[in-house]
Amino acid sequence: MLKKLVILNYALVDHIEIDFRPGFTVLTGETGAGKSVVIGSLLLTLGGRADRDFIRHGENKAAIETTFELAGSPPLKRNIEKQLNNSMENGLRLKRELSLSGSSRAFINDRPENLNTLKELSSHLADFHSQQGQRRLLDIEKHIGFLDSFAGLDKKAEILHSLYADYIAIDQRLSQARNNAAAMREKLELINFQINELTGADINPGEEDRLDNDRKRLESVRTLMETGQTIITAISEADEAVLTVLSQLDRMLRQASKIDDRLEPEAKLLSESVINLDELSRNLQSYLSRLEDNPQRLEEINARLAELYRLRRKYDTDEVGLLDKLEELKKQSLGADNIDSLIENLSEKLAEARTSYHLLAIEVSEKRRKAAHRLEKKLITELADLAMEKARFKIDCQTELDDNGFDLDGEKVKAFPHGLENIEFLISTNPNEPLRPVAKIASGGEISRIMLALLTVIAGKYKLPTIIFDEIDTGIGGRTAIKLGQKLKELSKKHQIITISHLSAVAAMADHHLAVDKTLSGKRNIITITEVKGSALKKELARMSSTD
Repeated sequence: MLKKLVILNYALVDHIEIDFRPGFTVLTGETGAGKSVVIGSLLLTLGGRADRDFIRHGENKAAIETTFELAGSPPLKRNIEKQLNNSMENGLRLKRELSLSGSSRAFINDRPENLNTLKELSSHLADFHSQQGQRRLLDIEKHIGFLDSFAGLDKKAEILHSLYADYIAIDQRLSQARNNAAAMREKLELINFQINELTGADINPGEEDRLDNDRKRLESVRTLMETGQTIITAISEADEAVLTVLSQLDRMLRQASKIDDRLEPEAKLLSESVINLDELSRNLQSYLSRLEDNPQRLEEINARLAELYRLRRKYDTDEVGLLDKLEELKKQSLGADNIDSLIENLSEKLAEARTSYHLLAIEVSEKRRKAAHRLEKKLITELADLAMEKARFKIDCQTELDDNGFDLDGEKVKAFPHGLENIEFLISTNPNEPLRPVAKIASGGEISRIMLALLTVIAGKYKLPTIIFDEIDTGIGGRTAIKLGQKLKELSKKHQIITISHLSAVAAMADHHLAVDKTLSGKRNIITITEVKGSALKKELARMSSTD
């Protein structure tokens, strides 16, 4: 529900904070006191049109902020938290700022957001009805939602929408497959060729490095042999071989160490060098015995490296990336060896999706038509209580013929996300006048009363927690005003109701009464708002009675 409204430097308001509570709240005041300014500022935070002319004279900026409490509606709270990826434990704050430069900024919980996001979010929070405001009743696309709420079909309508989306998605894929069969065959052929190419390459991570080392060795085998043999000769085979000379020196130093034991470490070090050189010579001889000059193996390695290089360059990746590409290609193949099997698979899925949608659409259509008759009767009764006793109301279930559509009552009709028919509310407010669309025949006051009658019938099933009426009682009085107040009171048991009223009979039914006044502060008028109770409430109701 709406919990708080803060207005700063807007029209004749310098700074006002209004706390709202559950139930029925009424705003009253003399004509021109500023009631519409309050409602207009509230509408602005719900995504209404911004006008810099409403910035208070002498100020550079105006700001309006509303706070909504979501704890009473856990599903709505969860959906908004998911949408904004933020906790709503402290409520949801919607804010608009206007500046003299003409710019308008929107904020959600102090975070800048685009206006479309704010509008979409607020559409789940509050409904606004006025002579000039947003009125869902005038939007034909919303009529089917009212009927579904009354009939208890909201969940089935959501499922139907999802089934339609699945059906359309599969149909589009199938049409694309058929219309571009040649291109898709070529694409699948290429995908399958690449799969076979990469599969046949038998790629192993690290293989290229290993092969590159083998290639370098085979290309330099003669150099390696010459280097190894030169070292062996110098160490142990030459006339003045290093090992021969060191062995002689080793014997001499070991004899000397027997004379002076302080030479024992040096003798040991020299002996170890002789041993190491002898081991080095033998190791090199073993290495040279295994070293092979194999031009055929070199050719095989070069061919394999060339193939791996070609594949890496072709797919612009490394060995691991080639393996990832192979898995990606397998997924792209859709498990289909050719376009024909793909088309067959999609055709089967389309038939299943079409059947699922059609069965539910027929069920929903039947329930809608039965509910439409009940809603018509209830609404006519409610309208009679609101001084529209001559009104006739009809719910028009419209279908569009389509040769490729779905069977309904022996005809082929077009399918929509919401089902096999469109719904439009028709009304005649005067005797002997034909039924016509609500938007073309009803006045602003009548629109609000029709909406109130509709909400009374579907109270509790209507999804929006807060409903705002601007001057719903225009053009009525007496017994009708009492009925109107009673219906607003009854509706407030299921929804938070906020309305501007000029009638004491309506205001007397309210749970909370806010009096709007225009007072002189210094040399300028400002708008003030006071919650009236007790004697102050009696005084305000008496004032209203004198003008009824």
